[in-house]
Amino acid sequence: VVLRIPLSGRVPYRVEEVGNRLTLRLYAAVSDINWTRYGPEDPYLRAVRWVQSGTDEVAITVVLGGPLWGYRARWNRDDLLFEIRRPPVIDPDQPLAGRLIVVDPGHPPLGATGPTGLREADANLAVGLRLRELLLAAGARVLLTRDRDTALSLQARVRFADSVGAEILVSIHNNALPDGVNPFTNTGASVFYNHLQSLPLARDIQRALVQRLQLRDLGVGRGDLALARPTWMPAVLCEGLFLMVPRQEAALRQPAGQRRYALAVRDGLERWLHDVASGRGPDVP
Repeated sequence: VVLRIPLSGRVPYRVEEVGNRLTLRLYAAVSDINWTRYGPEDPYLRAVRWVQSGTDEVAITVVLGGPLWGYRARWNRDDLLFEIRRPPVIDPDQPLAGRLIVVDPGHPPLGATGPTGLREADANLAVGLRLRELLLAAGARVLLTRDRDTALSLQARVRFADSVGAEILVSIHNNALPDGVNPFTNTGASVFYNHLQSLPLARDIQRALVQRLQLRDLGVGRGDLALARPTWMPAVLCEGLFLMVPRQEAALRQPAGQRRYALAVRDGLERWLHDVASGRGPDVP
Protein backbone atom coordinates (compact mmCIF):
# COMPACT_ATOMS: atom_id res chain seq x y z
CA VAL A 1 0.00 0.00 0.00
CA VAL A 2 1.48 3.36 -1.03
CA LEU A 3 0.26 6.68 0.37
CA ARG A 4 1.27 9.76 -1.60
CA ILE A 5 1.30 12.90 0.55
CA PRO A 6 1.79 16.11 -1.47
CA LEU A 7 3.71 18.83 0.40
CA SER A 8 4.82 22.32 -0.49
CA GLY A 9 8.35 21.42 0.64
CA ARG A 10 10.29 18.67 2.38
CA VAL A 11 9.80 18.64 6.14
CA PRO A 12 11.08 16.44 8.99
CA TYR A 13 8.92 13.44 9.84
CA ARG A 14 8.80 10.36 12.04
CA VAL A 15 6.79 7.13 12.09
CA GLU A 16 5.16 5.64 15.19
CA GLU A 17 3.91 2.04 15.44
CA VAL A 18 1.05 0.95 17.70
CA GLY A 19 -0.50 -2.44 16.94
CA ASN A 20 -1.99 -2.38 13.46
CA ARG A 21 -1.72 1.42 13.26
CA LEU A 22 1.03 3.57 11.78
CA THR A 23 1.16 7.28 12.54
CA LEU A 24 3.22 9.55 10.33
CA ARG A 25 4.05 12.84 12.07
CA LEU A 26 5.03 15.79 9.88
CA TYR A 27 6.84 18.62 11.65
CA ALA A 28 7.05 22.28 10.68
CA ALA A 29 3.80 21.67 8.82
CA VAL A 30 0.25 23.03 8.81
CA SER A 31 -2.51 20.88 7.36
CA ASP A 32 -4.32 21.77 4.18
CA ILE A 33 -5.98 18.36 3.74
CA ASN A 34 -9.19 18.96 1.82
CA TRP A 35 -9.75 15.33 0.87
CA THR A 36 -8.32 11.83 1.07
CA ARG A 37 -8.65 9.49 -1.89
CA TYR A 38 -8.46 5.77 -1.11
CA GLY A 39 -8.58 4.32 -4.61
CA PRO A 40 -10.08 0.84 -5.20
CA GLU A 41 -11.35 -0.97 -2.11
CA ASP A 42 -8.53 -2.71 -0.23
CA PRO A 43 -9.28 -4.87 2.85
CA TYR A 44 -5.75 -4.28 4.18
CA LEU A 45 -6.32 -0.51 4.34
CA ARG A 46 -9.08 0.12 6.87
CA ALA A 47 -8.90 3.90 7.29
CA VAL A 48 -6.70 6.99 6.99
CA ARG A 49 -7.14 9.71 9.62
CA TRP A 50 -5.45 13.02 10.16
CA VAL A 51 -5.30 15.74 12.79
CA GLN A 52 -3.43 18.99 13.35
CA SER A 53 -1.89 17.68 16.57
CA GLY A 54 0.11 20.86 17.22
CA THR A 55 0.53 24.34 15.81
CA ASP A 56 3.25 23.02 13.50
CA GLU A 57 2.63 19.27 13.55
CA VAL A 58 0.32 17.15 11.40
CA ALA A 59 -0.38 13.50 12.30
CA ILE A 60 -1.66 11.08 9.64
CA THR A 61 -2.71 7.68 11.02
CA VAL A 62 -3.20 4.59 8.86
CA VAL A 63 -5.39 1.83 10.34
CA LEU A 64 -4.62 -1.57 8.82
CA GLY A 65 -6.96 -4.51 8.41
CA GLY A 66 -4.18 -6.99 9.24
CA PRO A 67 -0.83 -7.23 11.02
CA LEU A 68 1.92 -4.76 10.25
CA TRP A 69 4.82 -6.37 8.39
CA GLY A 70 7.00 -3.43 7.36
CA TYR A 71 7.08 0.13 6.09
CA ARG A 72 9.35 2.78 4.62
CA ALA A 73 9.12 6.37 3.41
CA ARG A 74 10.87 8.19 0.57
CA TRP A 75 10.66 11.48 -1.22
CA ASN A 76 9.50 11.93 -4.81
CA ARG A 77 10.26 15.61 -5.36
CA ASP A 78 8.06 17.27 -2.69
CA ASP A 79 5.69 14.31 -2.37
CA LEU A 80 6.30 11.95 0.54
CA LEU A 81 5.62 8.33 -0.45
CA PHE A 82 4.76 6.19 2.56
CA GLU A 83 4.92 2.48 1.66
CA ILE A 84 3.32 -0.18 3.87
CA ARG A 85 4.25 -3.80 3.24
CA ARG A 86 1.54 -6.44 3.20
CA PRO A 87 2.12 -9.66 5.17
CA PRO A 88 2.96 -12.62 2.91
CA VAL A 89 0.50 -15.46 2.49
CA ILE A 90 1.63 -18.12 4.98
CA ASP A 91 0.59 -21.77 5.12
CA PRO A 92 -0.02 -22.54 8.83
CA ASP A 93 0.88 -26.20 8.23
CA GLN A 94 4.18 -25.28 6.54
CA PRO A 95 4.87 -21.76 7.79
CA LEU A 96 8.44 -21.56 6.50
CA ALA A 97 7.57 -22.71 2.97
CA GLY A 98 8.27 -20.01 0.41
CA ARG A 99 9.50 -17.40 2.89
CA LEU A 100 12.50 -15.34 1.79
CA ILE A 101 14.79 -15.13 4.82
CA VAL A 102 18.15 -13.38 4.98
CA VAL A 103 20.49 -14.88 7.57
CA ASP A 104 23.33 -12.62 8.67
CA PRO A 105 26.33 -14.32 10.33
CA GLY A 106 27.59 -11.35 12.36
CA HIS A 107 31.16 -10.03 12.01
CA PRO A 108 33.90 -9.62 10.83
CA PRO A 109 35.24 -7.02 11.33
CA LEU A 110 35.59 -7.09 15.13
CA GLY A 111 33.69 -9.57 17.30
CA ALA A 112 34.48 -11.47 20.49
CA THR A 113 37.19 -14.13 20.94
CA GLY A 114 36.86 -17.22 23.13
CA PRO A 115 39.42 -18.37 25.72
CA THR A 116 40.97 -20.86 23.28
CA GLY A 117 40.95 -18.41 20.38
CA LEU A 118 37.65 -19.17 18.63
CA ARG A 119 36.61 -16.05 16.74
CA GLU A 120 32.99 -14.98 16.99
CA ALA A 121 32.91 -14.44 13.22
CA ASP A 122 33.76 -18.13 12.69
CA ALA A 123 31.21 -19.35 15.26
CA ASN A 124 28.48 -17.13 13.78
CA LEU A 125 29.19 -18.38 10.27
CA ALA A 126 29.05 -22.02 11.37
CA VAL A 127 25.65 -21.48 12.99
CA GLY A 128 24.42 -19.45 10.01
CA LEU A 129 25.34 -22.20 7.54
CA ARG A 130 23.52 -24.81 9.62
CA LEU A 131 20.51 -22.53 9.94
CA ARG A 132 20.43 -22.17 6.15
CA GLU A 133 20.31 -25.98 5.79
CA LEU A 134 17.44 -26.28 8.25
CA LEU A 135 15.40 -23.49 6.69
CA LEU A 136 15.92 -24.80 3.16
CA ALA A 137 14.77 -28.24 4.32
CA ALA A 138 11.57 -26.60 5.59
CA GLY A 139 10.93 -25.02 2.18
CA ALA A 140 12.20 -21.49 2.84
CA ARG A 141 14.25 -19.45 0.42
CA VAL A 142 17.43 -18.43 2.21
CA LEU A 143 20.19 -15.94 1.43
CA LEU A 144 23.26 -15.28 3.57
CA THR A 145 24.90 -11.88 3.85
CA ARG A 146 28.20 -13.81 3.78
CA ASP A 147 29.05 -17.49 3.35
CA ARG A 148 32.80 -17.26 3.97
CA ASP A 149 35.28 -15.38 6.17
CA THR A 150 34.71 -12.01 4.53
CA ALA A 151 34.61 -8.64 6.27
CA LEU A 152 31.35 -6.84 5.60
CA SER A 153 30.13 -3.54 6.97
CA LEU A 154 26.86 -3.26 8.90
CA GLN A 155 25.45 -0.94 6.26
CA ALA A 156 26.26 -3.41 3.47
CA ARG A 157 24.45 -6.20 5.31
CA VAL A 158 21.30 -4.10 5.76
CA ARG A 159 21.41 -2.87 2.16
CA PHE A 160 21.67 -6.46 0.94
CA ALA A 161 18.58 -7.58 2.88
CA ASP A 162 16.61 -4.62 1.54
CA SER A 163 17.84 -5.04 -2.04
CA VAL A 164 16.72 -8.68 -2.31
CA GLY A 165 13.30 -7.96 -0.79
CA ALA A 166 13.89 -10.09 2.30
CA GLU A 167 10.70 -10.91 4.20
CA ILE A 168 12.64 -11.58 7.43
CA LEU A 169 16.15 -10.69 8.60
CA VAL A 170 17.90 -12.71 11.33
CA SER A 171 21.39 -11.82 12.52
CA ILE A 172 23.42 -14.49 14.35
CA HIS A 173 25.82 -13.42 17.11
CA ASN A 174 27.46 -14.74 20.27
CA ASN A 175 28.11 -12.63 23.29
CA ALA A 176 30.85 -11.33 25.57
CA LEU A 177 31.06 -9.12 28.66
CA PRO A 178 33.20 -6.09 29.48
CA ASP A 179 36.14 -6.33 31.88
CA GLY A 180 35.19 -6.61 35.52
CA VAL A 181 31.91 -8.51 35.00
CA ASN A 182 31.77 -12.14 36.15
CA PRO A 183 30.87 -14.21 33.06
CA PHE A 184 29.84 -17.24 35.11
CA THR A 185 26.94 -15.42 36.81
CA ASN A 186 25.89 -12.94 34.11
CA THR A 187 25.55 -15.02 30.97
CA GLY A 188 22.56 -16.38 29.10
CA ALA A 189 20.65 -16.11 25.83
CA SER A 190 19.02 -12.95 24.51
CA VAL A 191 17.41 -11.57 21.36
CA PHE A 192 17.21 -7.91 20.32
CA TYR A 193 14.68 -6.05 18.19
CA ASN A 194 14.27 -2.37 17.31
CA HIS A 195 10.75 -1.86 15.90
CA LEU A 196 7.55 -3.16 17.47
CA GLN A 197 6.54 -5.40 14.57
CA SER A 198 9.67 -7.47 15.32
CA LEU A 199 8.98 -7.98 19.04
CA PRO A 200 6.81 -11.13 18.72
CA LEU A 201 9.48 -12.74 16.52
CA ALA A 202 12.18 -11.85 19.07
CA ARG A 203 10.11 -13.39 21.87
CA ASP A 204 9.53 -16.66 20.01
CA ILE A 205 13.21 -17.08 19.12
CA GLN A 206 14.20 -16.21 22.69
CA ARG A 207 11.93 -18.94 24.12
CA ALA A 208 13.38 -21.47 21.69
CA LEU A 209 16.99 -20.50 22.48
CA VAL A 210 16.43 -20.93 26.21
CA GLN A 211 14.74 -24.28 25.68
CA ARG A 212 17.24 -25.70 23.17
CA LEU A 213 20.45 -24.35 24.74
CA GLN A 214 19.36 -24.73 28.37
CA LEU A 215 20.75 -21.33 29.25
CA ARG A 216 19.65 -18.58 31.57
CA ASP A 217 16.89 -16.41 30.10
CA LEU A 218 18.20 -12.85 29.74
CA GLY A 219 15.00 -11.91 27.92
CA VAL A 220 14.46 -9.84 24.81
CA GLY A 221 15.59 -6.26 24.54
CA ARG A 222 15.09 -3.29 22.29
CA GLY A 223 18.43 -2.15 20.90
CA ASP A 224 19.43 0.54 18.43
CA LEU A 225 21.40 -2.03 16.45
CA ALA A 226 21.96 -1.67 12.72
CA LEU A 227 20.85 -5.23 11.92
CA ALA A 228 17.67 -4.88 13.97
CA ARG A 229 16.86 -1.43 12.61
CA PRO A 230 15.33 -2.12 9.16
CA THR A 231 11.64 -1.25 8.91
CA TRP A 232 10.81 -3.00 5.63
CA MET A 233 10.84 -6.46 7.23
CA PRO A 234 10.78 -7.96 10.74
CA ALA A 235 14.42 -8.06 11.89
CA VAL A 236 16.09 -9.45 15.01
CA LEU A 237 19.60 -9.98 16.33
CA CYS A 238 20.30 -13.15 18.35
CA GLU A 239 22.97 -13.45 21.04
CA GLY A 240 22.83 -17.20 21.59
CA LEU A 241 25.82 -18.15 23.73
CA PHE A 242 28.65 -16.37 25.52
CA LEU A 243 31.83 -17.08 23.59
CA MET A 244 34.00 -16.10 26.55
CA VAL A 245 32.67 -18.94 28.72
CA PRO A 246 34.84 -22.05 28.08
CA ARG A 247 31.95 -24.51 28.09
CA GLN A 248 29.91 -22.40 25.68
CA GLU A 249 32.90 -21.78 23.43
CA ALA A 250 33.44 -25.55 23.31
CA ALA A 251 29.80 -26.04 22.28
CA LEU A 252 30.24 -23.56 19.43
CA ARG A 253 33.25 -25.51 18.18
CA GLN A 254 31.17 -28.69 17.84
CA PRO A 255 28.66 -29.44 15.07
CA ALA A 256 26.12 -30.55 17.70
CA GLY A 257 26.31 -27.21 19.53
CA GLN A 258 26.09 -25.22 16.31
CA ARG A 259 23.06 -27.26 15.28
CA ARG A 260 21.27 -26.70 18.60
CA TYR A 261 21.63 -22.93 18.16
CA ALA A 262 20.38 -23.15 14.57
CA LEU A 263 17.48 -25.40 15.55
CA ALA A 264 16.37 -22.88 18.17
CA VAL A 265 16.27 -20.04 15.63
CA ARG A 266 14.37 -22.23 13.18
CA ASP A 267 11.89 -23.24 15.90
CA GLY A 268 11.29 -19.60 16.82
CA LEU A 269 10.77 -18.54 13.23
CA GLU A 270 8.38 -21.42 12.63
CA ARG A 271 6.32 -20.70 15.74
CA TRP A 272 6.06 -17.00 14.97
CA LEU A 273 5.06 -17.55 11.34
CA HIS A 274 2.48 -20.13 12.40
CA ASP A 275 0.97 -17.58 14.79
CA VAL A 276 0.89 -14.95 12.03
CA ALA A 277 -0.89 -17.37 9.72
CA SER A 278 -3.35 -18.21 12.48
CA GLY A 279 -4.15 -14.55 13.12
CA ARG A 280 -2.24 -14.26 16.41
CA GLY A 281 0.67 -12.04 15.33
CA PRO A 282 2.76 -10.03 14.79
CA ASP A 283 0.28 -7.46 16.06
CA VAL A 284 1.32 -5.79 19.35
CA PRO A 285 -1.40 -4.13 21.49
